[in-house]
Amino acid sequence: MIKRTFYNLPAEKREKIIEVTRKEFRKGNKQKITINSVIKKAGISRGSFYQYFDDKLDLVELVTDDMLAQIGKFVRDELILNGGNLFEIPMRIFDVSVHGGSQDNLSDILTLTDSRNQNSALISDYMEYRTTIPDVFSSFEKYIDRSAFNTKDDEDIKCVVFMMFDAIKVAVFNVNKNPKDVEKERLLLHKKIKIIKKGITK
Repeated sequence: MIKRTFYNLPAEKREKIIEVTRKEFRKGNKQKITINSVIKKAGISRGSFYQYFDDKLDLVELVTDDMLAQIGKFVRDELILNGGNLFEIPMRIFDVSVHGGSQDNLSDILTLTDSRNQNSALISDYMEYRTTIPDVFSSFEKYIDRSAFNTKDDEDIKCVVFMMFDAIKVAVFNVNKNPKDVEKERLLLHKKIKIIKKGITK
């Protein structure tokens, strides 16, 4: 569990530890993340590490929480730009995740869905035993245009959002396994989103 002492750190120091951790996870195709590599590159002592975190699983939580916060902000900004059209978001996230660009943090989806990553066992342990998904939906729900929906129930709309994110995760994972399938996965994702949209709109 990430400790309160970590969140009490100055923002600059917190961000440095997050960024170092993200970079170390991205090296997973070559090597496993270690506490030593994180503390050395973040410029903190081993004692400080254990003041902030319990163990390596907390490093997965750090990256996951940061990624979800970035996704929440990305979705909110996109909704503001496109007039609240929720169904344009999955394709944008897919394109940014697969092709990179200025929204580099979204590419952490690749890290967390790549079974070839040498940290995949650590990530799986976190997902199975320790995951507590922050309420990302609340960060952008008020920007969704609900006028075409056949429901106003927040739980129904949240379910639709989760279905879309599951579809994105599968598409990105498949591209990560086989980069030649980008267009095939993009078309399949688009089809899934159309089906989801048909289920909730009038």
